Amino acid sequence: MIKFFRKIRQRLLTENKFSKYLLYAIGEILLVVIGILIALQVNNQNNIRTEKQALKSYLGKIAKNVIDEIKVGQYMSEARKEQSLLCANATELITNRDWSDQETITKAVWVMIIEQPLNYNRSGFESLKSSGYLRHLDNPKVEELIYSYYNSVDKILFEESSLQVWANDLDLELQKSGFISNWLEFEKRPNQKLSEAVGNYTNELCEHKGNDIVLSLLYRGFLVTPYLTNFYEEQISIGNELLKEIEDYDSITNE
Repeated sequence: MIKFFRKIRQRLLTENKFSKYLLYAIGEILLVVIGILIALQVNNQNNIRTEKQALKSYLGKIAKNVIDEIKVGQYMSEARKEQSLLCANATELITNRDWSDQETITKAVWVMIIEQPLNYNRSGFESLKSSGYLRHLDNPKVEELIYSYYNSVDKILFEESSLQVWANDLDLELQKSGFISNWLEFEKRPNQKLSEAVGNYTNELCEHKGNDIVLSLLYRGFLVTPYLTNFYEEQISIGNELLKEIEDYDSITNE
């Protein structure tokens, strides 16, 4: 092909047909430019196709994270409902000075003091943001739900963290005041395992300044839990909607 064009150029030059040679040269340049543009377009389309495949991979990771986190939300929602009932029962027992169910009182205090681990994984979302592939997401509904979902997760983490910081501060006060050691009877039962210990709440402990702290913990456990449950229900609802939209998006892009 190159030899063919070269012969044409040589013939036009030898025949002194400069105007035709000029037109030929311009045509040859245009052919080269068009060829370059086509090659660039093909390369660009290949890059877009590759990046969209990478985008789908990131969305798949997000979907996997969301599936796991919905299970966390469901577990925590049920756990917080049980905690609310437990704290209500324990509050009633202490207020009435009914010591017939020391186990319920113990469980209620521990559930407010011991931190609940929250396994929310943002790795898929953070990877997608840093990759730059989010610009290829031509579905505004999916993008909106992704941000809405992780905003709901941030609310949960903030509220749970605030509750835990507050509970830890009260726990420290109970430790300093000697309430915990008296309640769990460390001197009488020095070899008991803390994880198996059942406190002995008494009329005497009701006069201890730590009693007001315990009641504050239980009141908040009873009253705040429904508030926290709403955040988990929002996370679960948005998460399920996001999973459906990602599945629909995958179906469309695979066609």
